[in-house]
Amino acid sequence: MRLRDKLLSSERGQFVGRSAELEMIRAHSAGDSRRQWLHFYGPGGIGKSTLLRQADTGAVKLHRYELDGGSGVRQKEEMLAQLSEQLRHAGESVHESDGWPEMVEIINRRAARDGCGIFLLIDTFENLRSVEDWLIGLLEQLEADIRIVSAGRHPLSGGWLRSGWTSFAREVPLAALPPSEVERYASRRGITESASLSRLVQFSGGIPLAMALAAEVMLRTGDPGQFDRTEHGRLIEVLMVELLRDLPPSVQSLIEAASVYWRFNEERLIAALNTEILTDAFRDLVQLPFVIRSENEWMLHDTVRAWALEDLIQRKPNTYEQMRRRALAQLLEEERLRPHLQKKLYIDKMNLHEHPFVRSTFFSGHLNLVELRECQQSDLPTIERLYLHYLRHSLPTGAAENHMAWLLRPVWEEAPSSFVTFWQDDEMIAFYAMVPLQERILELFRQEPLLKPFVQNWKPVPNAYFLSFMGMVPEIEIKTRSYFLNMIIHHFGAADWLLDFTCLQEWFPVFEYCGFERAEWAEARTPLGTEYRAFALDLTQEDFLAKLDRLLTQAPNALDPEPPAPAASPDLPALKGLLRQWHSLPHSPAAAEQFARLFPHRKPAAGQEAGQLARQELSSAMERMQKGNRREMLWGKMLKYAYTGESLPHERVAERLNLSMATYYRYLNKALTRLYQLLSERQ
Repeated sequence: MRLRDKLLSSERGQFVGRSAELEMIRAHSAGDSRRQWLHFYGPGGIGKSTLLRQADTGAVKLHRYELDGGSGVRQKEEMLAQLSEQLRHAGESVHESDGWPEMVEIINRRAARDGCGIFLLIDTFENLRSVEDWLIGLLEQLEADIRIVSAGRHPLSGGWLRSGWTSFAREVPLAALPPSEVERYASRRGITESASLSRLVQFSGGIPLAMALAAEVMLRTGDPGQFDRTEHGRLIEVLMVELLRDLPPSVQSLIEAASVYWRFNEERLIAALNTEILTDAFRDLVQLPFVIRSENEWMLHDTVRAWALEDLIQRKPNTYEQMRRRALAQLLEEERLRPHLQKKLYIDKMNLHEHPFVRSTFFSGHLNLVELRECQQSDLPTIERLYLHYLRHSLPTGAAENHMAWLLRPVWEEAPSSFVTFWQDDEMIAFYAMVPLQERILELFRQEPLLKPFVQNWKPVPNAYFLSFMGMVPEIEIKTRSYFLNMIIHHFGAADWLLDFTCLQEWFPVFEYCGFERAEWAEARTPLGTEYRAFALDLTQEDFLAKLDRLLTQAPNALDPEPPAPAASPDLPALKGLLRQWHSLPHSPAAAEQFARLFPHRKPAAGQEAGQLARQELSSAMERMQKGNRREMLWGKMLKYAYTGESLPHERVAERLNLSMATYYRYLNKALTRLYQLLSERQ
């Protein structure tokens, strides 16, 4: 028996429930179902991947193939690599140069030769959106008696709806397990005491991942009384705290290192920790119920990884940053030694991007049971409300402005497919529109004052798009944003050139970090002074994900250099005191005197008040920072948000810039030091 078979046998020994779903799969594979596709969907931790691993076709003779979206599938070449490896294992001759037509021919020829049907299992289906059109074409070329079983977080949507494939599919939501199955699982794990069983049922809510974690904690502590907290949203956090408390310190440190990676192995953990680790400790780690085997590596379950990583960054931000850099260096070395891994490793490298926005965009947990739908005419009133509500909630002057709301309906009438809507529990929670810049759209844009600079100065290029119309329910923006941005980024693949036009200041650095170029020629202000910035993205030479990969794979220490320290020790408390008086600075003699003491070489011009000079010089230095390298741009934004303009609390500034508080205060000190240095320079 192979090791994989032993692992599956052990997993089956503890597997409970899902008998109806397993029978569906068996009947489906036997051809009893009228539909070719069986799709299971449900939130993270509900047991989708485990269900597929238990899939048994019984006595039916089928050729079985598996595609795993959790293995980083973002391009068709990666999917073909999975299929070619399985065909080689079956004894077929597959060449590296074979494309999808050759692969289809081999699969069909093999099925005809052996008199078999084709049985295709697809896991983590939501990750296949970037190759959706290609996959549709591939499936249409396979033999008509193909049977497909897939699992993902969401019902089928997008291209599957447009292509008509959903008419061949049966979609089945996965619910939590009933109490009887939770008790049966507990019995198999050796938990038989009635009080423990009751607590396990109550605390897990029948969610398989939570059930497995809770059972593990119970077996370690033997105390069911600690599970009296019923806050479902904190379930995983509570379980992790209890689980880590009784694990050896060596395993706890490995969980921290594993949370830094998307996929890990023993060598990668050694690199991140920068020390040798005990093989027995690694084996203990990979036997934990929330560790998943993925090809030749392991992964923490996404919910557990997200919590563990957040916990690490909050508690030990410097340690995390050191581990992240070492982990990225390890992946770059693996890529250097084995160049054929480049396509496979790019998503692992994205998980180690220096900026938290990129990490959260690609790897934050998704909203549960979100459905993407094409926008219908009946949806337009809701879209208009979402657009205005979101802007008015996000902008201090937004309440009295309608921005470009009047354009939503006529733009939809010209390009309805450019609107994408997000639904949860049959309620629209977000939308965006990526609008093709065609002549009839430009005619509409010429009527909008905010867009006059753009339409007057833009030099048309083929396959160009405009991104500005979007909105989401503000109360769930934090939960929505990562999923929302992930979908937009995958939509970028349709464009050769893109302009983003936004008034949301917290998004300004997002585009700069991701390869957009500032397009000041297209920028504008509303009558009340709300600033709209424009950012252009040229994708004629490389696609967006390749651009991100190139930006990322610069040497991990090749960041913009730190500026030299000032010759004299800066009086940062005094400088902070001046910034806190920003709004009263022109009329404060005491503040002006303090500025003159700190920077005596900066003297007012004839007729200029000293307080006005102080504010002017501070403002000029901060503007210089925002035009500097990436570090200085970030520091300049921090000072602007915290002390000028809105004068936001430090917690709000950190949230806007996607920084932990520890990192924020460390950067703030650097920002003040650099500001002091610029003001100390001789004119």
